[in-house]
Amino acid sequence: MYPFTEKYDESQDIIMVQQACDGSRQAMEKLVSLHQRFIYNVALKLVRDADDAADLTQEVLIKMITKLSLFNGKSSFRTWLYRMVMNHFISSKRKKAEKEVISFNKLGVYIDEVHDSEDMSPEEQERYSDHITDVRNNCMSSMLLCLDKQQRVVFVLGGVFNIKSTIASVLLDITPENFRKQLSRAKADLFQFMDHKCGLMYPANPCRCFKKTKGFMKEGKIDAETQTFKPEYQQSILSVSVAKNEELDSLMEGKYLQFFTSQVYADTKVGDQLIESLLFDPQIKRLFHLN
Repeated sequence: MYPFTEKYDESQDIIMVQQACDGSRQAMEKLVSLHQRFIYNVALKLVRDADDAADLTQEVLIKMITKLSLFNGKSSFRTWLYRMVMNHFISSKRKKAEKEVISFNKLGVYIDEVHDSEDMSPEEQERYSDHITDVRNNCMSSMLLCLDKQQRVVFVLGGVFNIKSTIASVLLDITPENFRKQLSRAKADLFQFMDHKCGLMYPANPCRCFKKTKGFMKEGKIDAETQTFKPEYQQSILSVSVAKNEELDSLMEGKYLQFFTSQVYADTKVGDQLIESLLFDPQIKRLFHLN
């Protein structure tokens, strides 16, 4: 589910919120299921690690459930929820990967030094293409971690998920102009690093994804016999955020952004787990009189 398409029907949110507050466990399940996938994918871009992203998602969904009765309808439920989500993400404690990748300079040194002498034949590159893609995506996620958390959130909303400044600015409680300025700075920092380090951008740069992949396979960090992605996860971010935002996208920027928007729009069972563990909690059942 992607809640920022033009086809998104906010009236269904209001119905489910009312039913959940009236004690419908089924409506609460639907509300969690409707929003948990997008929340998880934003979290995954912010912290890189799947387990940390699942933890962040669960924290936010718990907030949504416990504060649901405070929703007063003065704004859309989508706005109310995602303001809460973004505030939580920005104020949350640094996760594991955020402590490992702390600057573009240090990431650049790592990229220059690790597995720079490995090589793969064209046949190997074809055979292990999924693993190469996985390493590339992990590298792109590491680049995002070099941005500060506010920049990261702004870039993920505007650059990765292509949410218009008029909407994203409301979620972050800033002006559209301020959002565009922050997004422009985040893009400049990120793209400048890619220009100097990424072989995908300029052939003169020595870094190659397949070289890193070959080295990680030798280290045993990648199992050459396992499938990197499950087929049901092959949907891309671009395929769900199909609206083109001319205000924030251009042909020149497209060559950079395609590496982020082509990444997998991942699924997660955190919503199902939360329903099982939380909605059966006696305190939650008493709070909402769930039936």
